[in-house]
Amino acid sequence: MDRDREANRLTESENTEFGPWNPGISSQLPAALLPLATIFRPENSFVSADQAGELSDFTGLARHELTSFRPERLTLHELLVRVTADFSVPDGPKYEDLGINFRHIVETIMARYLLVHMPEIRKAYDDLKDRVAGIIDQELSQRLFVTAPSPNQKKPRRGLAALFSRSHPSTAPTIPAPPARDVQQALVQWQAMAAATADPVERAAHGALIRTVTAISGRHGGIRGDSQLLAMIAVNIACNDCGSTVIGDMIEPFIKDAIEKEGFRLLPVQARPVVMNIKGASASGKSTMRPLQRKLAEKIGIAWEDFAVISPDIWRKYLLDYGSLGEACKYAGTLTGHELEMIDQKLDRYMADKAEQGRMSHLLIDRFRFDSFASTPDAEEGSNLLTRFGALVYMFFMVTPPEATVERAWYRGLEFGRYKAVDDLLDHNVEAFTGMPRLFFTWALRSDKIVHFEFLDNSVPKDETPRTIAFGRNGDMTILDAKGLIDVQRYQKINIDAQRPDDVYPGAAALAPENNTGFLRQCAEQIPMIKFADRQSGVVFAGVENGTLRWTDPEALDRAMKDPETRAAIEAMAGYSPDSVSAMDNGSQPIDPDFAHTIGEHGHTP
Repeated sequence: MDRDREANRLTESENTEFGPWNPGISSQLPAALLPLATIFRPENSFVSADQAGELSDFTGLARHELTSFRPERLTLHELLVRVTADFSVPDGPKYEDLGINFRHIVETIMARYLLVHMPEIRKAYDDLKDRVAGIIDQELSQRLFVTAPSPNQKKPRRGLAALFSRSHPSTAPTIPAPPARDVQQALVQWQAMAAATADPVERAAHGALIRTVTAISGRHGGIRGDSQLLAMIAVNIACNDCGSTVIGDMIEPFIKDAIEKEGFRLLPVQARPVVMNIKGASASGKSTMRPLQRKLAEKIGIAWEDFAVISPDIWRKYLLDYGSLGEACKYAGTLTGHELEMIDQKLDRYMADKAEQGRMSHLLIDRFRFDSFASTPDAEEGSNLLTRFGALVYMFFMVTPPEATVERAWYRGLEFGRYKAVDDLLDHNVEAFTGMPRLFFTWALRSDKIVHFEFLDNSVPKDETPRTIAFGRNGDMTILDAKGLIDVQRYQKINIDAQRPDDVYPGAAALAPENNTGFLRQCAEQIPMIKFADRQSGVVFAGVENGTLRWTDPEALDRAMKDPETRAAIEAMAGYSPDSVSAMDNGSQPIDPDFAHTIGEHGHTP
């Protein structure tokens, strides 16, 4: 289907009834809309969607990896990062207030303090690009393309325009492809050079060479294309990286000027930062927990305005004017998706630098990312998650039924213009609930910092407080609702191709509580102390220590065991049998006073 026909199909919606399970978008961005993606718009990128597609076919790299941001766009990236990380952004009572206030700050700084310096920013970027090109050209000519050109041969034109305007590619200088041995040696040398240098430009250039040559070799079984093409690809990749770094350093004095003149408030540095991190599937209700987190901050004596709010979704409406999209408006989230991820990675790098410099503030983290796991065998678990910067950590896990996220996403789209395809939402649920246990254990078992955690059942009606499923601190856990933890495993089994609520879940046998206790068994094996408590009375009726049922309130336990979910949980976690139970020596145990560190509804007031 060509783009014109596909574009027509997209607008033929008069007779279609849209709703939560038919939002009018698909998980794959239609080809007709690719030029509208923020990473390919001509005002943002030197590379068009079509050009990126050709390069993707040649290299095997994803299309979005082959964009080449203009210096103006890299400037915006760095500004978004700094306002997010360094500024106290007012957060009002409405969900949208944070985004509105954030974008006002960004627009003020960009319009009044950065645009006036854009000519010198462009000049700095051009100089940087020339330097990167020199490094990459030298490396390619010395290590891969060593045959000298003819003395009378003219130097070919640089840039995408020259490369994509070649009507006869065969007229380009022909240099034999380097042998595999030379390619492997070059990769090893570039890896060593990137690791050894303290210069971010050299490191980016060598890293881009590794990325480009590895991809092309994997695609074709060896090097293909001439050195100019390889150099162009590598230069673009490198400049997206180090271009941001150079421009970021360059605009810092201009941002400081804005702070002084506009009266913006910077976040205070904290000797012992507090981190609140909320995790859950897309549209599970993470952002709507902010008022409850604010109350918790007040309760523990932390000023709410001292938190950096890490919520990348608020960048989207600055990256793209939703109103300009017309019939494609439902794809606004998708059209900004890749660029948002790239800026998010730059934010991570900036925050790591802040921490190293001793400038960390309190953090409130609200983003869908479960990539907190070690990226290399020798790396520490959680070493690439911002939570690592907290001395006092609060982890919140949203357990929202997947079908409810479909409903929530639809109404969010109607109100704020950000829609999501149903299969994307359901797939995100599987990713979230699959990643949740490992993320939980990464932090709940830490001994070097205080970690409070809470699982929240957000199946409640809109505007009601979610129910606390379980909570605790480090190696101590109290369970109020075993079903909620069983659901963590149940929700990993959903059908991501479901087109109606009745199709989301597998059969009854797959959902039976006794077939979904894997996460609970892991808890019993890894968490030293686990208590089961009645939600309404606050009575602790069973205690599991190191995987063994150590004490009970027999009468309360007997009542609780009538619930099949609770029975399955205790049997799986502690090998329960009536003969093995003995009464607790000191009677009913009160719920841990750390209830003060929870935000959910728990039915019991200490």
